[in-house]
Order: sequence, then structure tokens, then C-alpha cells
Amino acid sequence: MLGNIPVYATLGNHDSLPEAWNTQNILNPGPNASSNALSWNYQLLSSMWANEGWINSTEESYAATHYGAYAHTTASGLRIISINTDFWYVDNIFNYWNVTNPDTSGVLTFLANELAACEKAGQRAWIIGHVLSGYDGSNALPNPSALFYSIVRRFSPATIAGVFFGHTHEDQLQIFYDYLPNSTYTKNGKTYRNTTMVDYSKPLQVGFIGPSITPLTGNNAGYQLYQVDASTFSVTGIQTYFANVSEANTWTKPVWKFEYDARQTYGPSVKGTLSSPWPVAAPLNASFWHDVTESMLSNQTLVELYNLLETKSSVVTKNCSTSACGKQKVCYIRSGSAALGRACGDSHGPF
Repeated sequence: MLGNIPVYATLGNHDSLPEAWNTQNILNPGPNASSNALSWNYQLLSSMWANEGWINSTEESYAATHYGAYAHTTASGLRIISINTDFWYVDNIFNYWNVTNPDTSGVLTFLANELAACEKAGQRAWIIGHVLSGYDGSNALPNPSALFYSIVRRFSPATIAGVFFGHTHEDQLQIFYDYLPNSTYTKNGKTYRNTTMVDYSKPLQVGFIGPSITPLTGNNAGYQLYQVDASTFSVTGIQTYFANVSEANTWTKPVWKFEYDARQTYGPSVKGTLSSPWPVAAPLNASFWHDVTESMLSNQTLVELYNLLETKSSVVTKNCSTSACGKQKVCYIRSGSAALGRACGDSHGPF
């Protein structure tokens, strides 16, 4: 349907059988990655991507032996880094061994190395993955999502131009912040960081959690279009379209409708550092969305609007009309790791 437009895929929990199962190469008895019990899946998918011309043969070979992960530079110079996030997903049973090691698969090491190379080359990068690292904290394991947060913090905003997830079937986002200066400590001659000590005055990056065509319970179907700066590759605009599932009995095929424009919807609630409207040419970056959350803390109507758009305007959207629910929602948006999301609690909002 897209013709010659390239597609950049990323593996999720429904791309394996049994669902969410991905085994680390080190667990397999053979001498190399080709002995991985799911190597057939990675080989099949990467060959299909290469056959369509979306990735080259070198990237295909890497993805085939590294859980479907790859990095590709587009014709415009953007580096797209696709990682298999099942290695922090709570439903992947193979994540529950040696849990003190946050990267038993090596996927996050691959990500950090790619970003370091981009930084050295002055190249901008997008990270794409399926299972989100934070928000309410229910989907990711603490250690690997904390390491991912640290990697994003290290390379933002200069190198990373965008982070994109799916999985929840809802229209959401999560903001990554810098750490507090006193978040590090020394023990037995080694320096450690408490990754839950976040400086909420310093937003660095935003992770977009895109809505899905598949509705799931309580949601409509939806998709988004992004406008991207051709030089910086920052997101400058977002439009969301939805299909109202409550009207499905009248369809012969889904009827797609415009739902909202992010800048027009949230922009009026955002004030810059000089108490002026967010500049028209400025990207919808972490600072923009942080200011949205600041407004949400004092504007319950804005909270309820976000809550409705989260479900793609579903007629069965659960209520979030209390200030406690609003604070919880803001806490979720400001949580880029599982530990931060879980610290928000779950007693005040819709689920």
C-alpha cells in the first residue's frame, strides 16, 4: 500500500511464539547465535525486510543473529536504531535469570555503541522499540529500563532526535529527565547512581507511545502522522486519526476521522521560559511536553482531555476527574523507567 516508501520495523511481544518469548544467545547450547531457539524467527523477519529493500544485506545479517535488532541510515542521514524490547518485558520468562545484569542479551550495549558512533560522527538518531520502558511501570523490568533511561539521558538531546514505542494501544508519552547532582554515591571504591533521583526541572527527551490500529479493550483504533524537521529530525507536528469502534456495525470498512493536532491542542497550555507562547517553529520536544504536564497540574480540564485522547476518544473512557488522578497521570508521563512509573502508585486513576 505504501509503494516505495521504506518501512522500519521493530520486534514486539507478539512477534514470537510463544508470545513474548525471546531467549538470550548465552542461554543456547550451540557455539554461536545461530543456535538460538528463535533464530528462525529473526532470520525470517530480517530476510523479509531486506527483500523489500528496507535494510541492506549487512543490516540483515546483523538482525538475523541479534534478535532482530539493527541500525540503518536513511537517505536523508538519520540513523534509525531498532531494538528488541522483549528483553526488558515482564512477560518474557527468559528475563528472570541473572537479574542483577541489566543487559543479558547485549541489546542495550548495541544501542549505546550505536549512539556513541552517531555522537562521534555528528549524526542524529531515532530509537524505535515496541514495549515502553516506563509510564505506569507495569511493562518493563526495573534494571534494564533504568539502564535504558541512563543511555537516553547520556545522549539527549544532542544525538537522540526521537524515541518511539507502541505496545499499550493507547496514545501516550513519557519524558526523560536529567539526574540530580547528588544521585551518585561511592561504595567500596566504585561509583553508583540512584536512577530514581531525577531532576524534574531538566527535561531532556520525550518518548512517543503511538496509538494502535488494534483497539484493545476500551480503546478506539488510531494512527498518527508526524512532521519532522529535515535537518534536526526533531518532531515538529503530530496529527492523530481514529476510527470509532462504537460505530463499527455501520461500516463496510473502518471510517477514519481526524481527531486532533498536538500543537493546536496542547500548545495554548504551554508557556515558554519567558512566559510567551511556544514558538511556532520550535519542535514538540521534552521541554514542550514538560510544560504541558506543568499545566495539567493546575488544569483538570487539560488532564481530562489527555485522558480522553489517550483512548483515541473512546466512548467508554474511564473517568479521571479528580486532582489525585491528574497528579498520577502527570507522574506517569514523567516516568521513563519502570521504577519511576511504579512509584506513582495505581490507586487514583483509570486503567
